[in-house]
Amino acid sequence: MTEEQYRGMAGVLLPRLQTAAGFLAHAAGPRDGGGWQVTELWDSQQAHDAWFDAPVAPNLPSDAQPPLTTVRRITSLITSPTPAPA
Repeated sequence: MTEEQYRGMAGVLLPRLQTAAGFLAHAAGPRDGGGWQVTELWDSQQAHDAWFDAPVAPNLPSDAQPPLTTVRRITSLITSPTPAPA
C-alpha cells in the first residue's frame, strides 16, 4: 500500500475505527524499502476480523497488494497517561 492509498482510506475509515468494538490502537507509517505499514492493537482476533471484513476489505484500492497480516498475542501494554485538561 502506498501513502496515498492509505490516506485515501484513512479519511473514511479512521473515524469509524475509533469506535469499533475491540479496537485499542492504530499506527501507520513508511516501511523500509517502500510502501506503507499499518499496525493495530485489538482485544481479540475476532474483533479485528469483524472490522477488517466489513468496512476495510471492500474499500481496499483495486491496485493495492493484499495486506500481509501478522497476529501476535500481547500480554502487556503500557501507555502514557492522558494529561488532565488544562
